[in-house]
Parts: sequence; structure tokens; C-alpha cells
Amino acid sequence: MPRILDGRLSPGQLAALRLAANGLTAEQIAHRLGTTATGIHLRLNQAARSVGALSRAHLVAVAMAQGLLTPADIEPPHARHSAPQPAPGPRVRPAPERPPHARTGPATTTPKETAA
Repeated sequence: MPRILDGRLSPGQLAALRLAANGLTAEQIAHRLGTTATGIHLRLNQAARSVGALSRAHLVAVAMAQGLLTPADIEPPHARHSAPQPAPGPRVRPAPERPPHARTGPATTTPKETAA
């Protein structure tokens, strides 16, 4: 486990980290926090340096291990949808339509087949 260098994150770094842990892109985080994507990249890079992380995923893992993020900070993927989707019902396949003159009984033999 990497050693925490100073272990302190600014409120802006922590806010960006929480959103990044939920899978948002830098552009999406910037929109929510009212800043630029470049500013978000800087915040996350500084946060990674502060805790000794090597990547964004590693930053989230280290932050979880150190208690900077908790499972409550991360929404389950199904909770991110804007409206709940109804559960799919059973699929009922309609019976194929048969023309009125179609036979439904056993096939009949032709005279050629009976001669053999």
C-alpha cells in the first residue's frame, strides 16, 4: 500500500474525487462543480500526489483504504439513471398465423411413395 504523503485533500479535490469515484469524466465533473475540465484534471492529479497514487483508479482505491471515501460516497450503477426503468415482463410470442386452408393433421402420402 502506498504511503500517504500528506494525506490531506482540499474540499475541491475531495468533491472531484467523489464524482470521479462514481465514474464521471472530467468534463462531467467540471460541469457539476462549475469549473473547467483542466481544473478537474489538476485537482485529481494533486490529490493523487498527496496520497501517493499512480492513477485515478489507484487514487480511488487509496482514498477508500484511508477512509477519505466511504462506500456511501459511491452510488450503485443502477441508481445513476434519471428515472427507474420498469422490470421487463415475460415475453409472450404470438402463435404463427396459419392460412385457413392449411392442414394441421399428419402429412398424407403421394401415390408414388406408396408404390415403393
